[in-house]
Amino acid sequence: MIKLFTQAGCNSSRKARQWFRDHKIAFEEKNFTTSAPTVNELKQILSLTENGLDDIISTRAQAYPSIADKLPDMSFNETLHLLCNQPQLLRRPLIVGPNKLQVGFNDDDIRQFIPRHIRRMSFQRTLAGLGGTVLRGVILPWYCEIGNYYVQ
Repeated sequence: MIKLFTQAGCNSSRKARQWFRDHKIAFEEKNFTTSAPTVNELKQILSLTENGLDDIISTRAQAYPSIADKLPDMSFNETLHLLCNQPQLLRRPLIVGPNKLQVGFNDDDIRQFIPRHIRRMSFQRTLAGLGGTVLRGVILPWYCEIGNYYVQ
């Protein structure tokens, strides 16, 4: 199940929530305003990042300047507890799938949370509309006139 970590009053969180509803994709929402993340949730999120804490800490948060100097000297566990106590330091929304993470809302990137079989069907319909053919998962070539050129 997809977990959507949001914060009240965050426009990007609202957009992500609405996108999942519009696409009829089940998700579980956790609002940082009313329920802080747990250490285990943060560890799961961090396991999906490329750059660790840098990917999920919001340097634009109001509280960030007061802790910026302390962060490099903090242990990993101290940092996790700090983020649990001050979730406003986290970027949002955080969208967590079984093996996927998206930080922030991006209309193109969020499509990764559409189940693969539905994305594949949509791709096949698009190909058919362009004159391409999909046969047993293999895309057969088609020709398309662009200006005076033919593209295979």
